[in-house]
Amino acid sequence: MILKDLILKYEFDTMVSDLTDIEELVKSNLYAFKEAFDTLRRMTPGDAGGEQIVVSEHVETDDDGCEVERYLHASNCEGEIWESALAKEVVLQADVTETRALALILWHITFYGFTPEGEYFSRYDRPKNKYELKASILQYHQFCNYARVRREKIISGRIPSCAPPMDEWDIYHAREARRNRTKRMRDARQDRQIKKYERLGKIQRLIDSIVPFSSDSDYSDYHYLFGTNEIREFEFYSRTADKDSRAQYIADNFCNYFNEDLTGYTRFCIVISSSEESEVTRPETLSICRAMCQRIGLVPDGKENPACYFTSQKPECHVHFVTAPGLGEDLRVRLVCSR
Repeated sequence: MILKDLILKYEFDTMVSDLTDIEELVKSNLYAFKEAFDTLRRMTPGDAGGEQIVVSEHVETDDDGCEVERYLHASNCEGEIWESALAKEVVLQADVTETRALALILWHITFYGFTPEGEYFSRYDRPKNKYELKASILQYHQFCNYARVRREKIISGRIPSCAPPMDEWDIYHAREARRNRTKRMRDARQDRQIKKYERLGKIQRLIDSIVPFSSDSDYSDYHYLFGTNEIREFEFYSRTADKDSRAQYIADNFCNYFNEDLTGYTRFCIVISSSEESEVTRPETLSICRAMCQRIGLVPDGKENPACYFTSQKPECHVHFVTAPGLGEDLRVRLVCSR
């Protein structure tokens, strides 16, 4: 049986308990696993490349041959192209149920991201914003302080490589270990600056992913994010072939599988993305907002925006809309929480 047939054989709810047993963090990302599962059900298998997905039991031992750890492993699916994984035959060499094996395979497939594009890798190809560039420049100068390299001039934002041969790293760490107090204090200041610029870079990237494509917001609407202490972003996609149920799919996924605690956040932003040809409707907006606002502590007012606070904390919430050509008939919803 190939993976696509195994996925079509079971519903997601039948493997939830097996999935949450794999790792503690799975529970907080259960909604994303549900979307990945439904995405795989919609996809067409590609070329298996002559490989199989083998579910087997691995035993790790120490130098004395004593057992240290025993765990299940699924081969040839982690980091694999999803279409290729779907075409591979699933072989059960361990004494496990099919739902347990399917949960393990889903965990491996989504190791680098919950979408077929593999968002884990895509971040290395994108250009840096001004904050990310500042952080990279400081990291490069720190590297040059202890590596046996000639410090190069940074031109047009191009950061020289910080990857010397393996034998050079021993020299690097030896020099770093011999730092005097002045140099340690300098490095500590630079580390704080790097951490600061990396955080500002993430905020700027979040804003840049929304504002240029939004018809009802500008940079001033998100400038408050730079003054927050904590920001969390959650993404939801409508992984259904039925356009009429796309908003309800997101609402149900949020209500049934989203397990994060949102108490304590003081400001929320719901960003709804759709294509120009399949623009989100008002009933769809209300369906999504009703589901999310109940967890936030708000009730929609029957129009576009949440209102009618019923908690003493009175969090602030806004809804914005983004046009995303690549979505087709799907919806993408981002919930940005800050405090």
